[in-house]
Amino acid sequence: MALGIGPGDEVICPSFTFFATAGCVARVGATPVFADIDPLTFNLDPADAARRITSRTKAIIPVHLFGQSAEMTPLMDLAKDHHLAVIEDAAQSFGARYRDRSCGTIGDVGTFSFFPSKNLGGFGDGGLVATNRDDLAERIRLLRTHGAKA
Repeated sequence: MALGIGPGDEVICPSFTFFATAGCVARVGATPVFADIDPLTFNLDPADAARRITSRTKAIIPVHLFGQSAEMTPLMDLAKDHHLAVIEDAAQSFGARYRDRSCGTIGDVGTFSFFPSKNLGGFGDGGLVATNRDDLAERIRLLRTHGAKA
């Protein structure tokens, strides 16, 4: 939502993921497009993600699964070449790294879950969104507070 993704847009997601990955795409009226995974890591296959890009594609959601990082260099290159946003799901990879970077800090947005069943669970439901972009941080804060500035 903070990225302006909505009806008519497509977002590439891994075919092996929790249903919330596609659910957040559908919730804003966009269409999840499922790409194959790497059978060794269960993470998004960059080559298949590339084959799924259309003129309606607006973002890619790599899910860092089971504490393993998705292959971020080819995914970031793909996103740059096609002017796509990258929304990292690091809900199951808190503390994991891709080369010299922490998972969830490489794309435009990184998301983390503190649901009790996650690697770093909390008491009840909670989460965190990370971004280095001031414009996105401001929009995310407004969405968090239903448009109110605190």
